[in-house]
Amino acid sequence: MRALGSPRFTKPIAAWAALLLLCACCIGWVRNAAATENRTIHRPEYASSFDRGTKIEEVTFDCDVTASRRCDLDAFLQYARVCALVVVRNNALLLEHFSPNTGFCPEQRGASNVSTRRYGIASVTKSLTSTLLGHAIATRYGAKTREDFERILRMPVGRFVARLDVPPPSAYADVALHDVLRMRSRVRWNELGWYGFFSDANQFSLDVRNLKMNVRDFARHYRARDEDSDDSFNYSALDAAVVTVVAERMVAPSSLTDFLAKGIWSAIGAQSDASWGVDRDGTAIGPCCFKAQAGDLARFGVFVLNKGRVGRSQIVPEAWFDIATRTNTGDDDAIAPKNRYQNIGCPLEYRYFWWRRRGHSDFTAIGRDGQFVHVYPDSGTVVVQISDWKAWSNGSARECLTFQAHDALVRAAVKAHQVPHTASSSPK
Repeated sequence: MRALGSPRFTKPIAAWAALLLLCACCIGWVRNAAATENRTIHRPEYASSFDRGTKIEEVTFDCDVTASRRCDLDAFLQYARVCALVVVRNNALLLEHFSPNTGFCPEQRGASNVSTRRYGIASVTKSLTSTLLGHAIATRYGAKTREDFERILRMPVGRFVARLDVPPPSAYADVALHDVLRMRSRVRWNELGWYGFFSDANQFSLDVRNLKMNVRDFARHYRARDEDSDDSFNYSALDAAVVTVVAERMVAPSSLTDFLAKGIWSAIGAQSDASWGVDRDGTAIGPCCFKAQAGDLARFGVFVLNKGRVGRSQIVPEAWFDIATRTNTGDDDAIAPKNRYQNIGCPLEYRYFWWRRRGHSDFTAIGRDGQFVHVYPDSGTVVVQISDWKAWSNGSARECLTFQAHDALVRAAVKAHQVPHTASSSPK
């Protein structure tokens, strides 16, 4: 999620060597991008609509990026390079902003920032993956209670995905599904590397997104880490990719993309098609590669806020969300201060592909360019933000400021819309 700085080269020959390597990686990246495959998540016949609530007007909060040390909404939108911002409370749309600045999010074929645009959401996809797994477990095994889910989650990945234990066995074969969802699989993985190159994440893009191999075969190359550290958290795209393989095995013979379209995407009344990148077997890529409209991301956020309920229908059992997002687990989900994925400015915890702020009840999905589906259960509010942070450029500071801004938006939403929180209405 966070990018590392580059080394400084003091000799011309080293600089030229680095440039050649960089060019080689870029060529590989271009070939990779050209070969990717995506599946359409079709919108349902009937779409839902948000109620129209009292519009949020004035939002101010303490910040350290202006001379006055106070930020209003406009200052935040500019500093955080926000392309789209949506706030929903009690199923009422209170704020919908799409930046007129053509310099924000310009990379997607010149598309304007409008409500009908489909945005790539990077690692926000992981939180969708987690929710789909809960739905798959409920569908395949009839899980309804916390005990039902925990029984399945204690099982090793090899129980669901065949041939992971074929010599030499993948480390995932014996890892409990519960630990993979917390990114504590202890499987050797380097998400970052040098500017993203020479990392396992880049190799995943070249091999899996380039359709050279499927996720399962890619995962078979990975072994357990050697270190015996108490802080086992290691942010890993492969952990999330393995979870989609598990979920797809559970919903077979359906594909996970069809399962999403006919299940959650239909239930929330999505207004538009979405798309999801797949591997060479057609299995959805769990850590990334999902595109959707900001409004439909807000609908998904409301679905999670309401613990899987839409109107009178319980689509995913409530117990799943109690495990995935609401459980008070003490220090079990804490990330050590010195962990490279911790943000010391606003300390975070991680559980089931959701980020949580220590000492707060809210939780959020986060993507590397500043994408958020931020859920505030205490006030019944969802904030969706799409930004353009250039692969986490100054991301840690922007992330903390974003949390401050979202808190201020929630306060303003509560003030503007004083209605008790209820479950969202059925699709209209």
